[in-house]
Amino acid sequence: MTIKDQVPSEIQVFSAEEQQQLSAKIEKMAGHIQLVMPDSVDEAWQLLVRMEEQALVDTAKRGLLYLSIKSHIQYGEFDKKLKELGIPRRNAFNAIAVSKMFLALPDSKVQTSALLNMNKSKLIEMARLPVETVESLDDDDLETLNDLSVREFRKEIRKLKDKHTDLEEQTATLINALETERLTKAPKQMYELPMLVAQVRQKSFAHNAVVNESLEEFIAMIEQLCNARDLDLNHRIGAAQTTWHLWLGIQQRITHMLNRLSGEFGPEHLAGAECIPQFAEDEWQDAQANREYMLAMFNDRIKTRE
Repeated sequence: MTIKDQVPSEIQVFSAEEQQQLSAKIEKMAGHIQLVMPDSVDEAWQLLVRMEEQALVDTAKRGLLYLSIKSHIQYGEFDKKLKELGIPRRNAFNAIAVSKMFLALPDSKVQTSALLNMNKSKLIEMARLPVETVESLDDDDLETLNDLSVREFRKEIRKLKDKHTDLEEQTATLINALETERLTKAPKQMYELPMLVAQVRQKSFAHNAVVNESLEEFIAMIEQLCNARDLDLNHRIGAAQTTWHLWLGIQQRITHMLNRLSGEFGPEHLAGAECIPQFAEDEWQDAQANREYMLAMFNDRIKTRE
């Protein structure tokens, strides 16, 4: 005896004849979609629970497939294909949100039964929470949420979102306070010089070394370009134009910087052997170390590109 053969309850929305007709239609449709009707109402409920759980798993599976497809196609093709196949964009991105939540969570949380047993609409709401918030919920919290009505569930989700926002604001305030404290307590001097002065003196050596290294390498290439007269002239002119305009821009900025120094401090304090700066031993060692470090970083980048 299947569920359709059981005696209907005393209070019926349908008449007996309508009930019989509906049962016949249900049985026929079930055959079309390969659904075996349960033998009792209890078994029907059990089957529905399993189907709801499977629907959740299928949602996560669809999300993973959508994510995989998006990572292998160009920007814009995904929405175009969804439209072409008649798949609602909202459905696709809801599934993606669920799969992203599971991907971001630790394995122990993904395997939590309370989370896996949550119905799809609630799970989609959960997926919109920050991952840190979901991670902070234990099994009891998740089961409590799962037992709520949809209305109450959404209220609790809003509270969790507000709580996360408040925590973010508190964190930002704390970070700002720590940064202010760091700046307040930052040393005012280095090598018995004002901090800005010491940094300019030290970094001048480092940046000058990198620019010189790059310039020396490029000058050698330009010499080759000028001497390679067997190459097509128009091609050589194109390379010359590129070099001229790009390096001219740098030259103009350097000239502006030097003129700014000359205008502020006077050429008599800058030009000539007597104006070469003097460094204390510890300042000189740090400047040299910083110079060597930046050169090494520069050369590493060049080798990586090669």
